[in-house]
Order: sequence, then C-alpha cells, then structure tokens
Amino acid sequence: MAATPYHRENLAAAIQQRARQELDTNGATDLSLRQLAKFLGVSPAAIYRHFPDKAHLLAVLRADIVAEVTTTLHQGVLDSPDAETMLTRMVANLLTYAQEHPQAIAFILTGPLAAPQSLQTVLALLVTQNGLTEAPAALTAPVWTFLLGVLCQPTQELSVSWVVTQLEFLLGIPTSYGDKNL
Repeated sequence: MAATPYHRENLAAAIQQRARQELDTNGATDLSLRQLAKFLGVSPAAIYRHFPDKAHLLAVLRADIVAEVTTTLHQGVLDSPDAETMLTRMVANLLTYAQEHPQAIAFILTGPLAAPQSLQTVLALLVTQNGLTEAPAALTAPVWTFLLGVLCQPTQELSVSWVVTQLEFLLGIPTSYGDKNL
C-alpha cells in the first residue's frame, strides 16, 4: 500500500518524488515504473497515464535535476563583489552538491549539459577584474568542461582550493598557491 496518500491531481508529483528518491538511492538504471506503482499503491496503468514510458520520466527528472544544479551553483555567489570569491563559492556549491547527490550527478552527466549563465557572468567579471585579454565567452567552454571532468571523479576527494587553483591556472590568473598544487 502507499506510504503516503495521494489525490488524483498530485499523482504525477508523487511519482516524480518517489522516482527521484529511487534515482538518488539506486541510480537511473534500476528505476522501474512498475516498482513505483507498487510503492505508491496504484496500478501500473496509473503511472503510464502520467509518464508514457521510463524515458519520459527520466527526461522530466533530468530537467529537474539540471535546474536544481543550476540553482545550487549560484547560491551565495553574489554575496561578494570579488569574482575569484564568486568562482570559489560556485566550485564549493558544485562539489557539495556532487557529494550529497552522486547518483543525480552521474545521471545528468549522461547527456549534454550546457554551461549555466551564472558561470558565464562570473567569468566575465574575472576577465574584467584580472585584466585578461581573452573573451569571456571563449573561456566558458573550457572552464565548464573542466568542472564536468571534476564531477566525473567520484572516488577522488578534490578540494575546493585545488579545483579553483586549476581553474585559475587554466584562465592564466596568478594564484597565491603557486605551482606546487598543479
């Protein structure tokens, strides 16, 4: 039977919520619409009325997770006018999210993931504040690619300072850490 009662109008939300819990626990591969129906105490047909197949449900979940990552990425970033502090905060947010939601990160990395506007904004400020000659738009792709690569290292304990130092090196910004951390 269902762990929590639902009403017809919120079954889709209950399906998404339970599917997200399953994804966070077991990953997308083990997600089963029939198991969701069983857990929610509804027939599989009720699930299929809202989500015609697993791919559709996964697409909805992926969009939700990408939005969540984007929101998390820029939390607290504007608390400082310093672009390097903003970048450090973004990296800290991203690494914290990845540590707390490794299955969600693994899931969204299975498809294309556009660089968030907040990263482009911070990079534009970095260029201005550090007198760099590179166009901010040209920096976004390599920085985002590096950050996505960092997310692909789930067994590695990467510190925020190490990631920021690598980004500063990539961008050509002198760092206070020197070459010893490269």
